[in-house]
Amino acid sequence: MKVQHLGTFYILGAAMLWSTAGLFMGLLVTLDVWTILFWRSFFGAIAVGGAALMRGDAGFHPRLLRRSWFVATGCSAFGMVTFIPALQLTSVANVAMIHASLPVLAAIASALTLRERPARPTVFFSGAALVGAAVIFTGSPGGSSSQLGNLLALLMTISIAFMTVALRADRGRSVLWIIAVSNVIAAIVALCFAPSISIDLDDALLLACFSLIQMVLGLVLYSKGAQLLPSAEVALFSLVEVPLSPLWVWLTFDQRPGLPSVFGGAIIVTTAIGHILTRWRRDADRQRRCPP
Repeated sequence: MKVQHLGTFYILGAAMLWSTAGLFMGLLVTLDVWTILFWRSFFGAIAVGGAALMRGDAGFHPRLLRRSWFVATGCSAFGMVTFIPALQLTSVANVAMIHASLPVLAAIASALTLRERPARPTVFFSGAALVGAAVIFTGSPGGSSSQLGNLLALLMTISIAFMTVALRADRGRSVLWIIAVSNVIAAIVALCFAPSISIDLDDALLLACFSLIQMVLGLVLYSKGAQLLPSAEVALFSLVEVPLSPLWVWLTFDQRPGLPSVFGGAIIVTTAIGHILTRWRRDADRQRRCPP
């Protein structure tokens, strides 16, 4: 399998896992947002840090750390700290819609830092994805949406955009430590604000699944994919999360999205598939013109 194709599958898998965040938040509705963030980050730090130590990951050695490592770690931690409160303060659909601006923000961040110009098809499909996200937003109840939640969602998206660029630059063996250390930072921040970290066994199991499945495995796949693909393409493929996030909430809690949300989600999924097929066809044409 070509490196580009493997990277695509990594990002699509991460997007599917990330889309379950609203589902877990709905199941943990009785807990304070900072309590959720603390335990989610705690379980993540233990799992990923343990895995890194067991496999002898050298990425944590100070001599191997580069500026991109610290940027990716800081952006990842900031994204965690803003993501959970955003889900509580505004609707899942609004968070997903704002997150849909990631391709544009990633392209801007890449141009500012790596001077990496996105291909024309990527620019076109990113614009189409934003149209789909705007359609989704029209189907969301605007009156109940918190402006603070929307702002946090925007800040989260900006941090993920710069994390994507930093991961692209950092091609070392430090992915696991980026995730582990960012979870430690997020847990410390949450501990400062949490009124209590006391939870029962049922909530502990849910939080462990929230951490290990939705966040850790999703970040591992995303981090690996981000090292194999251009930043704008990584951001574009991750948009599959946008229609899936309200879908899980609808199926589980019967919070039905409106017709605009369904239509906008279809536009985004079609956009992602169209971009994949366009790039793969371009790769096939290159192979025919330049056989090995």
